[in-house]
Amino acid sequence: MSEEKLEYIVENKPCLVSLKAGKKYAWCTCKHSKEQPFCDGSHKGTDMKPKVFTADKDEDVLLCACKATQSGPYCDGAHNNLEEVYAEATQVEIESMKSSLFVERSKGEFGKANLDSGAYVLTPSENDNKTVGNLSYQPVIAKEDGASKLSLHRMTISEGTTPWLRYSDVDTVLYIVDGKGHVDIAGTKIDISKETGVYIRPDEAFRITANSDMTLFAAVCPMKTELLITDDNRTSFQNDYPDRKVEFDMAKTNVMANRFYQELVDKKIGSNEVTQFIGEVPLSRAAMHRHLYEEAIVILTGYGRMWTGTKWADVKVGDVLFLPHRQGHSLECTAEEGMRLMGVFYPSGSPAINY
Repeated sequence: MSEEKLEYIVENKPCLVSLKAGKKYAWCTCKHSKEQPFCDGSHKGTDMKPKVFTADKDEDVLLCACKATQSGPYCDGAHNNLEEVYAEATQVEIESMKSSLFVERSKGEFGKANLDSGAYVLTPSENDNKTVGNLSYQPVIAKEDGASKLSLHRMTISEGTTPWLRYSDVDTVLYIVDGKGHVDIAGTKIDISKETGVYIRPDEAFRITANSDMTLFAAVCPMKTELLITDDNRTSFQNDYPDRKVEFDMAKTNVMANRFYQELVDKKIGSNEVTQFIGEVPLSRAAMHRHLYEEAIVILTGYGRMWTGTKWADVKVGDVLFLPHRQGHSLECTAEEGMRLMGVFYPSGSPAINY
């Protein structure tokens, strides 16, 4: 029996499944099971067979239903390329959120707009900065904000070299919004410029030399908001991981229907805890979706709206968005030229995977 003669019973999105350690599962590979993503025997009479696997631990995972994944049974985001346009909000979804409450910032044009279930949009104010030497910084995502997996600092640096900085026992990931210079990681200097991601391993101190004014974000995972500032470096560069920076490169982006993204800092340079990426969003409104990770987003260009179900807020360049794991959200770009963003999330993975 050929596949073409059978009716497909699948959707172009993964299935959220709670696996139990030691239990065997049979993942459907033929697309015809009515018990997706698992096999129900519908492949009988074909040359297809399910993929049997045993769960290593108790965990919630996203199993592929579209069968286009290259990482079966797990979703790898391949469903996003099965359509010409990334999944957008339907008219029914748009109508259902017409009564959503618009939330303004807590301090006029600055401060927080608190959305559903702990999600928020923050417009940072320079008035909230702490200053040490040529470094000014402020936490924009912290435990006090409801985050449990990651924290984020916004930093501005004037010309010159900062003191030594360190977040103890955690991974640190930098993103340079603008400016150029170099970062000294425990005695090893690395040139940095706009649209560069930098990975700093646990227990490595770093300092930054700016050739002119510089703006950057420091993401820290797992949660660690305290920034240690010292005059001396008492740490060593971990030579087992020599490659520490990744620059944005349009030629290396991953196409996702009518969008693209590039993973900057991730497992390829040793960052097993957190993933950092750059994404491009066209004039559109994404369908409401969720992730199994906690996420921070910084708007780099463009403007639009963030919807979380019963509330929404405007977003613009420089805004920080916080999304707890499994929080439903829809980012709408209303700029004709599109929107570019930087995102970091924990635990690490692919920004293309959602449900």
